Amino acid sequence: MLKAIQRADYIFAGHSHADHIADLPFIAKKLGSKVIGSRTTTNIALTAGVDKSQLVTISGGEKLDFKGFSVQVVESEHGELKRRGGKRRPKFEEITKPWSGPILGSSFVEGGCYLYYFTFGKLRLLHQSSGGFIEDNLTNLRSDIALLYPLDRNDSATILKALQPQTVYVHHFDEWRNSILEGIPESNSRRAQRFARDVNAIDKQIKVIIPKFFETHTLE
Repeated sequence: MLKAIQRADYIFAGHSHADHIADLPFIAKKLGSKVIGSRTTTNIALTAGVDKSQLVTISGGEKLDFKGFSVQVVESEHGELKRRGGKRRPKFEEITKPWSGPILGSSFVEGGCYLYYFTFGKLRLLHQSSGGFIEDNLTNLRSDIALLYPLDRNDSATILKALQPQTVYVHHFDEWRNSILEGIPESNSRRAQRFARDVNAIDKQIKVIIPKFFETHTLE
């Protein structure tokens, strides 16, 4: 991974499950990244030895200014999980302080979910890092680019109507239990392709990109 990623000035954590932040402490310590995340995320990072000066704790609603860009933190929710023939959202849990370790799999609780609305000059980008959203919180978040989780068609129509993006990047469709070297399973790729078709059925003017591991994309 470090051969492909040699710089990470900032890490924005959408929520604190293992598939989102398990490698965050390693990257932050290795590359000196500034970490933005919930109280749970920052406490896990502290427990793993990330320096306190690198951490910014959020709770939703913040507007943060950094060199060259700004970001609005938008409270969100986790996507529904399919379990035993039904759907449910994960129970809300958080970690309120660091501990002496070790960090176990059970340590990675949700801790709150957030979207990030970036402004780079005139470019506006929304990053949906978790599988859900709160419709009322999307008001006035028109985006040139949206990084979206593969939603079902009804939810896709809702978020696209609110954001009105010109370009959609599909993400969070890989198999997090597998090594990157194994690639993306065909079933996961089909899921991303289905979402891309849904987006184009809703608005054929939207450009949809399904990225591959370690590709470079210039946002403009």
